Amino acid sequence: MEVRVRIAPSPTGSPHIGTVWQALFDYVFAKKNAGKFILRIEDTDRARYVPESEKEIFETFKWLGLKYDEGPDVGGDFGPYRQSERLEVYKKYADELVKNGLAYEDEGAIRFKTEKDGVTSWSDLVGDKKITFENSTQDDFVILKSDGYPTYNFANVVDDHLMEISHVIRGNEFISSTPKHLMVYKAFNWQIPQFAHLPVLVGADRSKLSKRHGAKGALEFKKEGYLREAILNFLALLGWSHPQGEEIFSLDEMIKFFDFKDFNPASAFFDTAKLDWLNGEYIRRMSDEALEKVLDEYLVDHPVKGKITPLIPLVKDRIKKLSDFI
Repeated sequence: MEVRVRIAPSPTGSPHIGTVWQALFDYVFAKKNAGKFILRIEDTDRARYVPESEKEIFETFKWLGLKYDEGPDVGGDFGPYRQSERLEVYKKYADELVKNGLAYEDEGAIRFKTEKDGVTSWSDLVGDKKITFENSTQDDFVILKSDGYPTYNFANVVDDHLMEISHVIRGNEFISSTPKHLMVYKAFNWQIPQFAHLPVLVGADRSKLSKRHGAKGALEFKKEGYLREAILNFLALLGWSHPQGEEIFSLDEMIKFFDFKDFNPASAFFDTAKLDWLNGEYIRRMSDEALEKVLDEYLVDHPVKGKITPLIPLVKDRIKKLSDFI
């Protein structure tokens, strides 16, 4: 079976750095295994939907060089790649469950009947461990809302199956939902993908890094003058360890060495000071000509654009971000 992985952000604001962190491991795992990296837009939360967010998602991946093989703006054989364009698909499969007695209507919505006896287990690639839940802890849950939109717990299973996703890589906040997902796979007699639940990414106060927590949008790092190579290198070090202990390495080198067995399941600390140090190291390793080029691109309409050649040797060892140049 071909390795197929997906990143499925919600367009509810600027994509934050945690989304990029997960996407990096999706991308690297796909390239490591000559597979496909897919972008799917999970836009079923219409109350929080922000129209310009989708454009920012595309722009973020383009800036970072994480090129997806299939997606809303590049096409593919398994589309549409926006959930809002797949409502008839979810209705079809929800109705099938009702017909087979595995789901039922409840005030205009449709609920899935969870198994109550026994346990549900899977082997997770992160930490190489078996995770088990008592089925009695899983309540029946809504799969299709009264407005015709699916819930995450249903739509992601249907889409992952139809898009032939082989490995589901996501944050470990979804571990508690995975038994429900596995029950849906079993109800349809579908092949179950492998799961890799990444540890929580935490900020300076050790709480989860998220949009609601105040995490910066990924493109904010670009505006502040961080290099994409440094961003990707830094994110790679959050949870994963280079087998030779290296701290500075290219994306191609990460693809060469990546293995989930080298992933630490403990929470990963987003250390801005280390990111600044790493970005400074990348700047110092650039030739003067290369640094001048990226600075000129960064300065855009600044009055000194095109006049900075003699300044490069004076600032190269002193700046950590391109914005420090000003």
